[in-house]
Amino acid sequence: MKIKHDMHTHTTYSHGKNTIAEMVEQARQIGLTAITISDHGRSHPVFGVKKENFAKMRAEIDVLNKKYDDIDIYLSVESNIIGANGNIDIGEEEKKYCDWISAGYHYGYIPASIKDIFVFSLPNYAARVLPFLKKYVVRMNTRTYIKMMKRYNIKLITHPGDKIPIDVDAVAKVAAENDVILEINPRHDHLNAEEIKIAMKYPVNFAINSDAHTRQALGDMRDTPQIIKDAGIPISRIVNIEE
Repeated sequence: MKIKHDMHTHTTYSHGKNTIAEMVEQARQIGLTAITISDHGRSHPVFGVKKENFAKMRAEIDVLNKKYDDIDIYLSVESNIIGANGNIDIGEEEKKYCDWISAGYHYGYIPASIKDIFVFSLPNYAARVLPFLKKYVVRMNTRTYIKMMKRYNIKLITHPGDKIPIDVDAVAKVAAENDVILEINPRHDHLNAEEIKIAMKYPVNFAINSDAHTRQALGDMRDTPQIIKDAGIPISRIVNIEE
């Protein structure tokens, strides 16, 4: 079992250690048939891709696609969820240059509004040390993910439920309805096997991605084959691996 299309990778345009060209060359060496470059969205003040760099990334990828006929190279962005109404940091630059969009929650982003600092960001941080807030933030976060999928044309949710808790059942149901792929990420604890079993009640598809920040990590599944076995996922429901 191996990844054939690594749909979640990072480069020096955010906080990866290698250039796009280096990541593509490594992908070719390990036999990937496709790679997606998905650096962080603009709202992250440290790791986010600067708006003007999307044109540069697009140009680099177009050149590499002409150069190689043994791999398909796509440009995406791992946009940040930044507000309770499902806001993500997507602007015209991303829409104009990207082949598709993914989204996930990360720490350190700039919230969509001052209101979101108090109604979204702070409750999630507080719930980590105040257990009585857990049920409240799960409901809030679940609504946020659902609104996001209904507002935006999202292809993939990265590490759903990691960093902020969600109701996987409700999110998976809406993901299935909107053809949104749920990621199984070896760098994170979610989705885990039990959560995957819950999500599988609905006709949602999954992807296993390396979330590579270095060329050496490309295609690395770590312990996900065991997670797949424990969850009992049919291989047909994982869109980017082959046996």
